[in-house]
Amino acid sequence: MTRATRTERARWRLPELDYPMLAAVFGLVVIGLATVYSATSVPGAHEGLWIRQLAWAGVAVLAAWIAIGIHYRAYDTLAWPLYAVSLLFLGLVLVMGTSAYGAKRWLDFGALKFQPSELAKIATVLVLARVLDNPNLDLRKVRWWLPPMLLTLVPFVLVLREPDLGTSLSFPVLLIAMYYWAGMPLSTLAMGLSPGLNAVLFFATGSMWWFAGILALMLGVIRPRLPVLVLVIVVNGAMAFALPHAWNHLHDYQKSRIETFLNPGEDPHGAGYQIIQSRIAMGSGGVTGKGYLKGSQKALAFLPMRHTDFVFSVVGEELGLVGTLIVVILYGVVLLRGLRVATETRNGFGSLLVVGLISALYYHVVVNILMTIGWAPVTGLPLPLLSYGGTALIVNGVQIGLVQNVAMRRMEF
Repeated sequence: MTRATRTERARWRLPELDYPMLAAVFGLVVIGLATVYSATSVPGAHEGLWIRQLAWAGVAVLAAWIAIGIHYRAYDTLAWPLYAVSLLFLGLVLVMGTSAYGAKRWLDFGALKFQPSELAKIATVLVLARVLDNPNLDLRKVRWWLPPMLLTLVPFVLVLREPDLGTSLSFPVLLIAMYYWAGMPLSTLAMGLSPGLNAVLFFATGSMWWFAGILALMLGVIRPRLPVLVLVIVVNGAMAFALPHAWNHLHDYQKSRIETFLNPGEDPHGAGYQIIQSRIAMGSGGVTGKGYLKGSQKALAFLPMRHTDFVFSVVGEELGLVGTLIVVILYGVVLLRGLRVATETRNGFGSLLVVGLISALYYHVVVNILMTIGWAPVTGLPLPLLSYGGTALIVNGVQIGLVQNVAMRRMEF
């Protein structure tokens, strides 16, 4: 075979993308389009939105193609400027953002309307990957894990101020995943997460004693050094003091969501309505569902936000357990293939980038699915690749594109 022939064959060879992941993403987008069409097929209920979603899907493919085309090392260089721009946009939201459902979450520039919090997640992952990709990194020492924490805290607070509690919590989630991937010992990670566990148990039980017992057991098993022991006790003591005051400063709708999650039947016609109707839709689908376009909860408009927050409930009602399992399996393929890319990637920045992007994506997946079955509070988080929404779908495209970017170049240092 001549050199010219080999060159010609190489030119037509497909790039080293992760095709199982792309197939799963394609399947999820198609299911999303079909479900949005079904959810909005009721007369007078946002008819025709599936066409706009199809157009957004085309834009998302273009965004993914652009993200793939630029070598991921260029994003290493652009990490700090992109992070600064994302914080600027988050600040502008608080000043001149468009309000909806009691929160300022969108910037509206005429024909362009988007959620800066979605872009901020990608920018935060980029800057964290750059900071944590350090040959001298030792996450057993406080001085090494404090800078990433502060970098994550800034967008977390800005998004929380919108207020958007659901999206804001995605920032600590991706930080935890990247901490672990960068080499933080599980014992250190457990102690670092203890204030979060403190908060969860307080809101779930209304008492600090459960957490006090768990913390004592954990410290007895880990037996940290005295300075670390003192720090953990002081931080958790401050958290225990602040939590009752924090509860009093929550917005009424945030308190309502937590109380409804704990007891949705207390207000079945008010705050608990969404969760109850979602459960009814999911349960009525049975094993094989009522059939595509035949969901009664959707048709009678009992199920709220069925094309956005509760799109998974429409899948459950019309396609049943089989349909929901297919969706979960497709998400599982994306997750496992993403972790495989992160494991095989030789470059530290690229590996951390993939872990951060996949964890941010899967935070939304897990919370949304748990929300629809009543195992998590109603947070207003869309289901990635399925729910209607332009900004979210385009950002999902960029996330998948960046993961594929690293997959193509996983053998490079």
